[in-house]
Amino acid sequence: MNVTIYVRLSQDRHGDSLGVERQEAECRAFAEARGWTVREALSDNDISATKGKVRPGFEALLMSKPEAVLVWHTDRLIRVTRDLERVIDLGVNVHAIHAGHLDLSTPAGRAVARTVTAWATYEGEQKAIRQIASNVQAARAGKPYTAGIRPFGYGDDHMTVMPKEAAAIVEGAQMILAGESLSAVARAWNEAGLISPRSKAQSTKAEGWTLRGVKNLLTSPRYIGQRTYRGDVVGEAEWPSILDEATHYACVAILNSPDRFSGGRRTGRVPGTLLAGIALCGECGETVNGRGYRGAPVYGCKATHTRTPRELADKRVGNSVLARLVFPDFLPSILAANAEQDGDSAHLHVEAKNLRERLDGLALAYAEGAISLSQMTAGTEAIRAKLDTVEGKLTNVTGLPPIDPVAGIAGLIEGWPNAPLPTRRAWVDFILVVTLNPARGRHARNMSIEDHVTVEWKHSEPEE
Repeated sequence: MNVTIYVRLSQDRHGDSLGVERQEAECRAFAEARGWTVREALSDNDISATKGKVRPGFEALLMSKPEAVLVWHTDRLIRVTRDLERVIDLGVNVHAIHAGHLDLSTPAGRAVARTVTAWATYEGEQKAIRQIASNVQAARAGKPYTAGIRPFGYGDDHMTVMPKEAAAIVEGAQMILAGESLSAVARAWNEAGLISPRSKAQSTKAEGWTLRGVKNLLTSPRYIGQRTYRGDVVGEAEWPSILDEATHYACVAILNSPDRFSGGRRTGRVPGTLLAGIALCGECGETVNGRGYRGAPVYGCKATHTRTPRELADKRVGNSVLARLVFPDFLPSILAANAEQDGDSAHLHVEAKNLRERLDGLALAYAEGAISLSQMTAGTEAIRAKLDTVEGKLTNVTGLPPIDPVAGIAGLIEGWPNAPLPTRRAWVDFILVVTLNPARGRHARNMSIEDHVTVEWKHSEPEE
């Protein structure tokens, strides 16, 4: 008799396929002892038969039209009724080393198979209920879920802190708080050779950090010593924390902000253009960002009221900044005003501190399940908008944008085109109010540079 061997293992913890190899060896020995010829052996390693996942080996078995099937145990072949019915449709006998013979060619045999499978399904469901209850109890006790892949920052026991990885997590969080992007954090970790354990486990070739992976890590309560179950915090964890709560909740607030778009203000990302998040649309008053239009780089608001050529706007704004810097009275008047107003900064510092504490509290409430994500993001948007206003006032009160202590203003003027983008952006935002005007039916070639871009100087004395 020709038989087709089918073997399966639900979970291969070590990834070495030894479980299915042992099943196949026993099946071959069983067939040899009875003089059966093994037509082929099909396997599914590390695949459950109860979770609805496609089993390639099982599908290949059904397509192969076997004369008979040999398995280590019937539950390796079928665990749910829907799969049994597909095997019954084959009309062949199923031989199992440790569960006897199922004659699916007769009504009585099929009835027995259906009964056995129904009880197997029942036991599987009961086992799942018991496992869930056990997992919930362990989670509430703060114990780690050690059956999964080890988390970045902790050892194989999910408890011991890995110093190098922990330092990278702290550094990554500080980068986000300093306004750097998820891309910058991922790049720093990849360049340091710090590969995600999940990436290592799921690929023979270790892959780098993704933006989603970095965000999930930096917003996970695990790193402040909190145990979660299915996304909800259920108690204090047994393992030590890596981040302090203030840093963690600040990252949560930044990375879940609805205003987090490329190039805009309050995004936590580093803008890649001079006027993104600074210049205003002359129609709606919203800030603009960099984009493309018919292959050309332009600035535009979300509603695309304006599509101002980027090169034209940058040149106009740069010249305006330099023109203001060369005025003899400009910097002395600003410095004098700062000296007079320095005493007013104390209450602004207090207000900023209170706003930051509110942000932390909002994030904490979300992490503890007291508010929803939409509530947290909406509240974060409102508080951060107010905090930006206060911090803008503090910038004007306490100092100027960056100036090279050696080159000074003269060096800034001379080297403006090659100055770092953050420096040029800071000076534009400090000196100018930039408005990009919509065409309003005019063709771009018929518009002057002043038609496109309106510039007003800040910190100027009103005319008498």
